[in-house]
Amino acid sequence: MARMPGAEWIGPTVNEYPGGMVERRGLVLHVEQSNNNANVDTWFKDPAAQASSHFTNPKLGGLQQLVDTDDAAWTEMAGNRHWVSVEHEGYSGDSLTESQIENDAQLLAWLHITYGVPLAGTDDPNGMGLGWHGMGGDAWGGHFDCPGEPIKAQRDAIIARAGQLLALPAPAPVPARPDAPAWADYDGHLIINPTTSARVSMWQAYMVWRGWHLAIDGAYGPLSEAVCRQFQAEKGLRLVDGKIGPDTWRTTHDAPIT
Repeated sequence: MARMPGAEWIGPTVNEYPGGMVERRGLVLHVEQSNNNANVDTWFKDPAAQASSHFTNPKLGGLQQLVDTDDAAWTEMAGNRHWVSVEHEGYSGDSLTESQIENDAQLLAWLHITYGVPLAGTDDPNGMGLGWHGMGGDAWGGHFDCPGEPIKAQRDAIIARAGQLLALPAPAPVPARPDAPAWADYDGHLIINPTTSARVSMWQAYMVWRGWHLAIDGAYGPLSEAVCRQFQAEKGLRLVDGKIGPDTWRTTHDAPIT
């Protein structure tokens, strides 16, 4: 059972897949197309709705959880079993209220701690981090205007506030490019060992320099692995395995920042 501390539990609902989550790639932002969050909560419990969301976020007040994050909500079709979802009171084209931003930041911070969800935005349904409903295209129901451009633009504020809540340390200075012999085996192939803290810190520092949100602590935990996987996918590497191998290290160091 996975329920967020501090969120009001308003479940369960019949509109879910019990135990249906196969992973938690990140958090997807939705908009309810309603200014009555209570009615939406009731509708998500109606079998006729054939829809639900893990969380709902009213314009004023605290976060509400309808579906356990071990269970899959019915909110993104092909993305249901892979993403946690939050519906926001309001309409496409609206901006989130300060209360909604704070609620989302607390939710993202909890997902980061609980599942290693990276504090980073994504526009890729196969990526990881803070996404939005329309990014899934037709496979996610074709809701291209959900949640709308103003809310998409507020993702940076949500991510920054989540980082404050987690009290992440300030980024360390980016190190100079290492000499190849110090990072090579006898065959001249780069070797990065994720259990070696100095090398992990080096990689984390480069990733922070690139704009990713990571603590530079030398610990290759769930967040570092999640960021690594997303970076590998973004750069089109042959292996998307969350391991800092030769190709990943060279790409981290040499590829243009995008």
